[in-house]
Amino acid sequence: MWRNVLAIPAGLVVTALVVMGLQWVSSSISPLPPGVDPMDPADAEAFAEHVSGLPLITWAIVFLSELLGAFLGGIVAGRVATSRKRWFSAAIVGLALLGSLFNWTSFSHPAWFVAGQLLLYPLVLFLVWFTVEPRAGAQTHD
Repeated sequence: MWRNVLAIPAGLVVTALVVMGLQWVSSSISPLPPGVDPMDPADAEAFAEHVSGLPLITWAIVFLSELLGAFLGGIVAGRVATSRKRWFSAAIVGLALLGSLFNWTSFSHPAWFVAGQLLLYPLVLFLVWFTVEPRAGAQTHD
C-alpha cells in the first residue's frame, strides 16, 4: 500500500526534474533580457516580445521536456505502484498534460507546439502503459 501512496509523488518529482532540467537548458540558450520578470504584469509586453523571437531549438527543447517528463514520470509512478500501475501512470501523464495546458494559456505558443503536444500526449500515455505493463490484457495459453 505504501508504494501506491508514493507512486504519484515519485512520478511528479521525476516529471518536474526532467521538465525543469531541460527548460533550464532551453533558457540558457535564450535567456530573458535583464530586468524582465515573466511573472510581473508590467513586463508582459517585454516578455511577449522575447517569446516571439525565440529560436526553434529553444521551442523544441521545451516541447520535448514536457513530453519526456510525462513519459519518465509516468513510468516511475507505474513502477513504484504495486497495483493499478496503469492508473497511476495515467494520472501522472494527465497531470503533465494539465501543466502543459496551463503553460499554453499563460503565454503565446506557436501553433505547431500546441498541436504537436495534443497529438503526442496520447502516444506518450500508450508508450508508458506498454513500458509499465507490456502484457496487460494479453491472453496466456498454458
